[in-house]
Amino acid sequence: MTKAYTVTSLAKLRSDAVWRHATLHSQQRPQLYWFTRGQGRFAIGGVTRGYGPNTAIFIPASTMMSLDLAAQVQGVRLTLPLDPTLNFPGVPFHIRVSNVEAQSKFSGYVDMIERELAAHAVARDEALRAYGLLVSVWVSRQLDAQDGTILRDRTHVLAEKYAALVERGFRSGRGVAEYAEQLGVTPTHLSRICREASGRPALALLQERLMHEACRLLIDTDLPARDIAADLGYSSAAYFTRAFARLTGRTPSEFRKLAPMQQTLIPA
Repeated sequence: MTKAYTVTSLAKLRSDAVWRHATLHSQQRPQLYWFTRGQGRFAIGGVTRGYGPNTAIFIPASTMMSLDLAAQVQGVRLTLPLDPTLNFPGVPFHIRVSNVEAQSKFSGYVDMIERELAAHAVARDEALRAYGLLVSVWVSRQLDAQDGTILRDRTHVLAEKYAALVERGFRSGRGVAEYAEQLGVTPTHLSRICREASGRPALALLQERLMHEACRLLIDTDLPARDIAADLGYSSAAYFTRAFARLTGRTPSEFRKLAPMQQTLIPA
């Protein structure tokens, strides 16, 4: 249980290579972001929105997302266990917390989780679960105070459904036309909705998700490019190399060599 909770400052996230947080990806565990200073944009499930101070953003596990972190942004990311009994929402939410007492209470919970993680006290797992439940209660009360509003534009449902399909199947080699057919719409209509929701067409979202995973495999594993190409559904290593170079400006081998330089990547 101890390893299921982590607290990471946004400054620490910002010190990583830009592509790790600013391109579309997902996490295996739920994430709760708390912004205390600065502003920027984030994407969840194919929809792009803005954030500012005192904003809480919850992202369920295996949900496609990206996050812009400008130099002035401060806050934390709380990673939570895959524990349905904590009763966090099954969908993302984005709320601004204006009540000062509520802001302080959440910060206090995060501080206590950090202390438990740093200590080696008896019953640490039980304490962490207790604080996890308190955070869940805090979330429920903040949503209730805002009439249960989870800020999601209903006109963007199609973009959210597309993003969920992409997250589950981006390794399959399927193209936008096949996803559109599965959703019962034309590729043109799907791309128009994605552009309205995120500022980018459906193909760009799919390509960015693929490129993030390609970068992760190139940097975090020793797999050869041909194996990465096969894992991501490309018909050949040569096609993968051309696609990667077109979108990032570097070949896979060049990108891997530049890893110590914390190479940035924001696909077009």
